[in-house]
Amino acid sequence: MTNTDFIPRSDADFNEWQDSLIKIVELNLVIWGILQDDFTNVKSKQSIWITKYSNASNKQNRTSADVTAKDDAREDYVKAIRPFVAQWLSFNNKVTDSDRNRMGLTVRVTTRTAVPVPTTSVEVSIDFSVLLQHIIHFYDKESSGSKAKPEGVHGCEIYMKVDGDTPVKNSELSYLTTCTATPYVVEFDREQAGKRVWYSFRWANTHGETGPWSVIYSAIIAG
Repeated sequence: MTNTDFIPRSDADFNEWQDSLIKIVELNLVIWGILQDDFTNVKSKQSIWITKYSNASNKQNRTSADVTAKDDAREDYVKAIRPFVAQWLSFNNKVTDSDRNRMGLTVRVTTRTAVPVPTTSVEVSIDFSVLLQHIIHFYDKESSGSKAKPEGVHGCEIYMKVDGDTPVKNSELSYLTTCTATPYVVEFDREQAGKRVWYSFRWANTHGETGPWSVIYSAIIAG
């Protein structure tokens, strides 16, 4: 697949594609080592999409509210699909390129050049001056503040925890996204204002291999 964005444009194509994707993933959850909770989250978004898409597809009886609800459901569903694909499908060594082709995902072009496993850690600065936002600037610890990523690195994996007890281990944070360019903006709901958020980061190369963890950072959500 040569298209760098695997999400089909039309609603009809998207609906057919997502149905096939979810069915294939569901059959391979254990084989590919995918966490059930992560898949359940995507499935819940799929259920809402199917209902709203069905309502909006009836051109004789649908309302403008049905169409808007369908558009909102698709946007919310896609926001769940993208990090799920990045975390579990695009760089998972247990998923073959043949599997990715069947799921309609981008297959990365491989070469004979070995890609180094990241050996350096990520350092960040978190700007929380904007209400309900954290603007995360990340860079390599050995780069003296340069925005350039280390050789062979695809992006920076971001993990987070909102509120609660202070985490002492990286495993206590949940995967948020893999960001390929700095900065990354995290947006929060108004009811989260005043809460503390903890973050941890690590580099991931184009083969999905990861480097050492950063220290655990924290910032308050300004409201």
